[in-house]
This record gives sequence, C-alpha cells and structure tokens, in this order.
Amino acid sequence: MAENLIDIVKEAGVVGAGGAGFPTHIKLNAQVEYVLVNGAECEPLIRVDQELLAKRTKEIITALKAAVEHTGAKKGIIALKSKYKPAIVALKREIAHEENLEIFEMGNFYPAGDEQVLVYEATGRIVPEGGIPLNVGAIVINVETLYNVYHAMHDIPVTKTYITITGEVANPITVKVPIGITVRETIELAGGSTIDDFVVIDGGPLMGKVVGIDDPVTKT
Repeated sequence: MAENLIDIVKEAGVVGAGGAGFPTHIKLNAQVEYVLVNGAECEPLIRVDQELLAKRTKEIITALKAAVEHTGAKKGIIALKSKYKPAIVALKREIAHEENLEIFEMGNFYPAGDEQVLVYEATGRIVPEGGIPLNVGAIVINVETLYNVYHAMHDIPVTKTYITITGEVANPITVKVPIGITVRETIELAGGSTIDDFVVIDGGPLMGKVVGIDDPVTKT
C-alpha cells in the first residue's frame, strides 16, 4: 500500500485540512526523519482534531504508519495538548506496541499548532526563518488530513469534512458534512442561531475569517 501512497492520495484529492490546503501527495513525496501529526488544535472552541483522535484512532494510526513507511521516517509523533485526555487515552492504547510511534503532550498555549513551534517542541529542531519543516527533516500533517489519507487508502475520495459549529447556536456540535454545504445549512444542523444579529467566523476566533451565510464549506 505504501509504495503507491503518493498516487493514491493524489487521486483522492487529499489536501491539508487545517487551512492552507497544500497538496498532501507533495508533502508525502519526501524522505524525512520525523512525521509529525498536528493535533494541537490551538484555536479556542474548535474540537475536530481531538474528537477524531479519540474516536477514529485506529484509522489515523493506520495512515500514520503508512506515511512513516513511505517517507522512511524513524519516528512518527502525534503532538497534542495534554488536556485532551480522551484522545491521549485512546492513542496510548492504539500505539502501545508500536516502537516507532509516540505521543508528545504539549502545554495549553497559543500558537501550539504553528508548524515551526510544533517542530521545535516535539523534536528540538529549529526551522530556519522563511523555511519549512522539511528543511530540518520533518513533515507536519493535520489530523483530519491524515484521516483523509486513510480513506484514500480505501479508495474513498475527499467529499466530506468535519467542522465544529459552536457559539450562539442551540446545540453546538462537531459533525461531518459534505463539501459544498452552505454555512446556513450547517447552522441549521446545530439547531439554528439563538440570536438574530450574528457574524459567522470560519477557522476559529483568533485567526479565522468572516464568511457569508451562503458561502460553501470547503476542504480546508
């Protein structure tokens, strides 16, 4: 499976789900020492990554093992905040007998999920100014992106994504939705807005952007 991983991931349309949308097959087409899974999820209120790590643990670890094998990495590291207890329990159980996989527990600080910060915290290596993790022998993959890699390994293309709908809604939820669904429809999934005059922020309250009520949900 791993020898065809690049083509499989490319054909499935897997891109970075954490915001940048960088093609994952390009990121995986490298020889590195570390494959880092970014589960820090430092935007307040967002719960997608921690929920996936806790509830889709086996699938994510399967994809991580494939990525480690393909890139020739000596180690795969799942980095997440120490406060994400259910995810940590599930991960420890899943990788108990995996010699080259480990968990790195991070503090509750911002911006823990920044690639350069995460690489330094997990490996001690400093990404040069203007550089990328590959410059220091690492690649960083978002949790949902890795989950999509697992789906790609089973011939399932990226047509859905996970989002957290929270704030002034009746029933805050983290849910899987089809790509292209409108923001308005996602609010309805959470029971509707509890106020009349509101603004929708996509991506989290710190670094997110204001979007229109009829804008579509995308892969990122």
